[in-house]
Amino acid sequence: MSVATTSDVESRIGRPLTPTETEQVTAWLDDLEAEIRLRIPGFDDHVATDPDYKALVVRVECAAIIRVLRNPDGKLSERIDDYSWTRDSSTASGQLGLLPSEWELLSPSVSTGAWTIQPAGVSPAEPDPWGTL
Repeated sequence: MSVATTSDVESRIGRPLTPTETEQVTAWLDDLEAEIRLRIPGFDDHVATDPDYKALVVRVECAAIIRVLRNPDGKLSERIDDYSWTRDSSTASGQLGLLPSEWELLSPSVSTGAWTIQPAGVSPAEPDPWGTL
């Protein structure tokens, strides 16, 4: 069972979900959380012990779900005459997912002191390719 609920999504989107949407949202929340658990060690313990972190998880999961609900086709642009539309590249790979900034919010800090050196382009949520972190 996911941290966020369909009620959390409803309160953030500002309307009740249809029965079909409720089923989809429940599945999407489970999918998102499985991905989060794989990438963030100790996720369940952190959620259980830190209410602020739990609230942040709910916010991030709901935001990802609402992006899909509001734009299910992933359209970036649409034209009427000689109809055409363009898919948003951020949603072209399956649509449901967290943004890099959301991964950063959920990732535990890797800093151990006043100064921390980290290779450019490696976020704490991603494995360190050099094995130095």
